[in-house]
Order: sequence, then structure tokens, then C-alpha cells
Amino acid sequence: MELHQMNRGECVVLRGADKNILMVDCGETAFGGVSGLMKRYAGIRSRGFLLTHWHGDGLRALDRILRVNPNYFHRIYLPVSPRDKKGKPLLLEFALFSHVFQKQEEGIFDLSTAVLTLLPVLAAKTGADRLFPLQADGSFCFDKVDYDVLWPAAQAFPFTDLFSSAVENMNVCLSSPFLPEAAREFLRLKERFCAAYADCCRVSPMEQADIDRMAELYGRIGQLAPRLRELPPAQDIAEILGRPTTRTAYAFECRASGVIFHNRRKSEASTDDILMTGAAEPESMDAVSPRLYDGYYILKAPQHGVSRAWSHIFGEISASHILITHGKEPIAGEYVDLPAIRHCTDCAGCPWMQSSGCCCNRLSCCYELSPPGLTIKCPSCRDPEIDRPCGISVISPARAPSCLCDGKPANIN
Repeated sequence: MELHQMNRGECVVLRGADKNILMVDCGETAFGGVSGLMKRYAGIRSRGFLLTHWHGDGLRALDRILRVNPNYFHRIYLPVSPRDKKGKPLLLEFALFSHVFQKQEEGIFDLSTAVLTLLPVLAAKTGADRLFPLQADGSFCFDKVDYDVLWPAAQAFPFTDLFSSAVENMNVCLSSPFLPEAAREFLRLKERFCAAYADCCRVSPMEQADIDRMAELYGRIGQLAPRLRELPPAQDIAEILGRPTTRTAYAFECRASGVIFHNRRKSEASTDDILMTGAAEPESMDAVSPRLYDGYYILKAPQHGVSRAWSHIFGEISASHILITHGKEPIAGEYVDLPAIRHCTDCAGCPWMQSSGCCCNRLSCCYELSPPGLTIKCPSCRDPEIDRPCGISVISPARAPSCLCDGKPANIN
């Protein structure tokens, strides 16, 4: 596995035994830029991409990669947008309200409404037959290893009351029979768009006709938008969209509905055991906990390892290695307390580093060494050119690819 340090977002690349790759998310590249990222995997026979959640920091570089080479990825896996207990796809509805009633120059709370347009864009660039939807109880195969998708639940998704109320209130704003026909037309088109999106996600790979129908409905909504913005309730809807509580709730739901997956065990535990958590919230981890194994070889910490995403589940299952693609917020101290080796793209936000001045892995035992011993005995800590026994590398201009992130000589205790 390779962890890329990003300016924003995450990028974790799984390398298979047959030398194929699966790139999980791809934010704003930092080290080498998009051209460097593409060049690194240019000689790979089969390249896949998996987007864990509909959020701009997970796919910014994807757009740039496909502009350079639309055929760069042979398969693209995308999360479905879930429905609540009443069958309402609230994230889709929220994105449509935002598209129509938010000023375009404001964007969408620094999040992404790409869920509305990405399918047609990707289908036009790569072909619909390369797009595969992911949801709980689904699966996919990468490099002869089967992976089970644990989350998101496509039906009866547990949206928060705050977010559900916000979407319901925006629908109520347009439900008066005294409003012009444009309001009722929008509500009809919104329902048809959501149904078309559901049709796209019912087959794997997706079909071009379903995507075209969704794109046509999106275009009709866009044509209707100027009239909708002149309606009396438009200001009320914009006020709901602009509330800090609404923005926070939407951001939470985007993360909470992200893809969580792990390998399918065929026998006993092995180094194939990987738990990829994307941007999971603790509530998401609680929901999938009955299906988790008692231990993993590799655990990817969600949301850059920040405290708000820490789940008690991580303290209850074992892990040999923890991947932390560090962002701007401090790393949760709980990860340091776990008996695992941590691989971080940046140690600037590590509380252990700030208090001790050295890497938290210096006193950790690596069981990939022969015989097992302290990580400072790993040959890759003394020479970055030597292959790491664990197979985990950090791709960063700021540090060596070994698990010692403090830059000090390996023989210092």
C-alpha cells in the first residue's frame, strides 16, 4: 500500500500481487502533482479508482487525471446516495436544492454537488461500462481478492433528524398550491431525477441510457432554475441552506454515507485483511461493527485520524498497521495507545511528536521482521531504498517512506 501526502483530501493506493492498483480517493495532489501521480502508475496493466464519499476533497485530482487521459482508470467505483426510512434520497434532494437556490459563485459549503453531474461526466469521458456503484452487501474484486462493501446502507439510512428536517422544510416551502406552476414542476422533476439516479445504481456496470435520462432531467431543472429563484419561498430556502447547522449536518451526512469495505476472508486471518474506512463517522462504524473481523493486518483511520472520527471499535479490534493520511487537524491520541505500527503522511499534527520530539513507532514491535523486533531494526529505516517487509510506503517530500517519521537516525532510542 502507498499513502500519498495531499494538500487536501486522501489518496491510498493498493498494489496487488499481479501489480495492478486500486486508488482509493484522490484529493489535491501535493508531491509531484497529477502528472507525477499518473507517471508513477503509468506502467500498470489495470488501474481502478474507488471514491469513498461524495465530497470534493476525494475527487479533485480525478477530474484532472481524466482530462489528461480519459482511459487512465479501467474501473471506477462510486458510492450510492442512500435513501431514508421513507425512501427519500435526502442527499440527492439537498444537492438539487443547493444547485438551484444557492448562488453559483458560493459553491456548496466547500463540499461537492458532484453527485448530480459526475455520472454523466464520467460516462462521457470513460464510458458507462467502466462505472460500478457500491453499497452495503455489495462486493467487488481487485487483483483476485474479493472485497465486501459494508457501508453505506442504500435503504433505511439513518439520517439525523436535523438534516432530515432541513430537507423536509425546503420541500414544504414549495408545496403551497398558490405558488406558480414552476414550483410544482421542480418537485416533479426532482422526483424523476432521483428515480433516474436509482436506476443508474441498480445495475453494475451502469448503463448509458439510464445516465442519459438522469442528465436530461438535470438539464431541465437547470433551465427551470431562473424562474425558481424568483419565487417568494426562494429566500427562505436559501436561508435554510445557509444555516451553519445545516452546513454542518450536510457535511456529516456526506462522510457518514461513505464507503467502508474490507476483504472477504476465505479461511484464517492473513495479510490480506484490510479495513478501509474512508471518511466514516463513529456512527457508521457502530453500524458495521457486527460484520467486522476481530483483527486486521491494516486499518485505515477515517478522516485523517482526527479525534471526532475516533471510534471505540478501533480499540476493540486488533490491527498490525494503521494508516493515517494526516490533514490539518491534530491526530487523535488514542491511535498512539494502540499496539500497532502507525504510518502517517505527516507528523506535524501528532500529539506524541509534539510532546516527545520523536516518532511514536520507535518503541513498537514489528512482527514482519525476522525475527520480530523493534521498528528501528527494520532495514528500510536505515536505507529507504530497501523494500519494507510490511509493504507499506508513505509517498511524501517531507519524510522517508519508512514508519519512522521524525527524521532521526534509526539507531537513536
